[in-house]
Amino acid sequence: MSDPKNPVPGDQHIDASDLALIDVTPEQMFKFIKVREGVAKAIANLKRLTAEQIDRAGLHAGDVQRALDIADAHQRLDAMVPAAEKLTEMLIETRAARGNDLAMLLGEIASQARRRGQRDPKGPEILGPLDDLFTYQYGPAQKGAATRAKSSAPAEQGRPSQNTD
Repeated sequence: MSDPKNPVPGDQHIDASDLALIDVTPEQMFKFIKVREGVAKAIANLKRLTAEQIDRAGLHAGDVQRALDIADAHQRLDAMVPAAEKLTEMLIETRAARGNDLAMLLGEIASQARRRGQRDPKGPEILGPLDDLFTYQYGPAQKGAATRAKSSAPAEQGRPSQNTD
């Protein structure tokens, strides 16, 4: 594991507290001008300028320094984004895996309780406290069965009766 201020993909701790992060809308993102290939050379060029060269070119020294500061922040963001993307990917995949584990266990628990409740003479006492679990686990299947029964009922009513004379 690396330093949280300089994370690598796979790290679970990322510290971007030194960066002034912003939140923009998708509409704003479309309006942004993208940096192109060669930006590193352009920044290196600005870094090499002396105060005299900045003055002779008619540039404002504050603007040059601001560009260099923004370039440093941009470079830092470039270094952090892959680690943040990997962390996000790992979080999503872990959530999906835990959801799968949870769904499997809920299914096993519901099946086990249902079998016990059907065999036990005091079945309602066993099944009653688990009503919400059964609604969660078996509700979609019951709803699907009801929908299939409902959609097949009119079709059967409209059929001519089969005469076997």
